[in-house]
Amino acid sequence: MSRPDSGVLRFAAWVSLATSVSFLVYQTQVYTFFLLLNGSLDDTFGTAFPAFPFAALLGVLFLLRWKDLHAILVRERGVTSRPSVRVLGLALTAFPLAFSSYSAGSLELSAASLILVFYGTSVLLSPGTDRILVPYASLYLAGVTVPGAVVYLFGEPLAGFSSWLSASMVALTGIPVIWHGTQFELVSRAGASITGVVTPGCSSVLSVTTFLGLLGLMYFDFRKSPVSTVKLAVVGTAGLVLLNSARIGILIWAGYDAGPAALWGLHNWVGYAIFLVFYMVVLLVYSSMGRPKAPAGGLLPSPIGSA
Repeated sequence: MSRPDSGVLRFAAWVSLATSVSFLVYQTQVYTFFLLLNGSLDDTFGTAFPAFPFAALLGVLFLLRWKDLHAILVRERGVTSRPSVRVLGLALTAFPLAFSSYSAGSLELSAASLILVFYGTSVLLSPGTDRILVPYASLYLAGVTVPGAVVYLFGEPLAGFSSWLSASMVALTGIPVIWHGTQFELVSRAGASITGVVTPGCSSVLSVTTFLGLLGLMYFDFRKSPVSTVKLAVVGTAGLVLLNSARIGILIWAGYDAGPAALWGLHNWVGYAIFLVFYMVVLLVYSSMGRPKAPAGGLLPSPIGSA
């Protein structure tokens, strides 16, 4: 059996160092991240299972650039190359210590700390990876921080819009539902009273930001046309808003037809199923889209980090 080449060894060294630093220096953030993530998933879906296929999807999107990353790692020079970039990597690895007292109780800041550690250690060991990994680190950071900020700033108006859209859809079915802003009331066929609230977290913020983050990752992986990518982003965002309202309508129908237990039981997984299928469809559609045309007599621009 052939021995691993220098690129594979450098990659293994990076993952080992990043993991070691995370568990030895940032063990509080690691514990907080997994504890709060598990609690958030349990509250939303009743189980932590949805994290596994989503993490696998992120891994696949990252590994699609393995050929480019491997080529950079193979070309990497000695430990004294690009000292300024290595210092930057060390600074990024240590930077989360500055706000460790805040990240210890925050899912978002704990995740951001670990992302900085993995990016910083990569740049520290292999400065050539600084450009190819920037999009991934940036999108991961945005993915864990932006949804919370959007919900905090615009959650109530977005919840109101989702409620209005859901009420419009439900009205077409003839189900007797009374709406008070974001709160709804109905009586099931069996006579059980049901009340519910469309919270800011139910306003499609998370599904839309997840979609845009995945689309950004796919843009860097598949190198598709920027115009086509923006068009898909707009159409996909509108589609997710409609799907989210349809999800709320499905829950109301389930409650009306079979009672409150059916509504809350369905609530734990129907959104996960709908949005995961949506993301997979987008992945298939986007992968089949054409790449941007090269200029006459020229070549397509090199992707970030592959030059």
